[in-house]
Amino acid sequence: MVRALATYGVDGAALLEEAGVVVPEGGAADERLRSLAMQQVWRRAVEVTDDEAFGITFAEQLHPASLLGLGFTCSVSNTLRDAFERLVRYYRVIASAGEVVLEDDDDGLRLAYRIPGARGAAAPASLDAALALYVQLARLTQPGELAPARVELQREAPNDATRLDAFFRCPIRYDQEENALIFDRESLERPLPMANPDLARASDQVIIDYLRRHETDDTLGQVRAAIIDWLPAGAPSQAAIAKALNTSSRTLQRKLRASGVTFSGLLEDVRCELAQQYLGAPGRSVSEVAYLLGFSEPSNFSRSFKRWTGQTPQAFQTGG
Repeated sequence: MVRALATYGVDGAALLEEAGVVVPEGGAADERLRSLAMQQVWRRAVEVTDDEAFGITFAEQLHPASLLGLGFTCSVSNTLRDAFERLVRYYRVIASAGEVVLEDDDDGLRLAYRIPGARGAAAPASLDAALALYVQLARLTQPGELAPARVELQREAPNDATRLDAFFRCPIRYDQEENALIFDRESLERPLPMANPDLARASDQVIIDYLRRHETDDTLGQVRAAIIDWLPAGAPSQAAIAKALNTSSRTLQRKLRASGVTFSGLLEDVRCELAQQYLGAPGRSVSEVAYLLGFSEPSNFSRSFKRWTGQTPQAFQTGG
């Protein structure tokens, strides 16, 4: 993100710190960042660069050492299908919210990126960047002009799609049900020039060790994701979220207490952050946001939002 912003002459570290994300000296850290805070960064990045295609610039900053060596282990996989299977297996290196799914499609293989929350909550540039990042990973595996057969994006078509067209080099369909890349089967099964099973296994182990360290401490991330999934059906109870995570309510309560939070406090925190994300997206009414956050009445949501932020939802939308 910092490197991408620098290409526009923008101080990326300062922009991140505005959202409460501190960039460590040297630019590396062994920690996770909250996805809701990063969505604020994405929207701000598009605003300060005045570039709807900022997500493409972001993905172009990828190099083999990025993502804890995920780029390297993909490049030494046997085939592109093998590389994509690794991407699915180790996706949590990239993020703990959402999932990447690999499915057979009538036209080949479909790599779908599915995220929790209501449609439109994620900044369009972040979705562009996710799919562009996966294409960049695929292009690390072999020389030439690798391109998907088709791209599908949930976002509306940008005012100027030139950079997206130039990057993906294939038909792009907008306003789709999900975000996905479709590749033809022939390109997936072709042996990769850098294939090396021994190096791939060694790189896999580095990633596995990293995930093992962080998955044990990712209770908050898992609970947040489960709450976001549940909210459109109403405010979830601690017992319901514990069941969704295949644990007991008592065990979940103990883990949350060890992290210094309560379930009710975490629920409020997620609702507050999502509310600001939803209200910041164009075309969302207050009533719709209230429903998406599990409130039975818009008035209840308005009172809660004013308690959280000191503003009414309407004032927040208009910048008042």
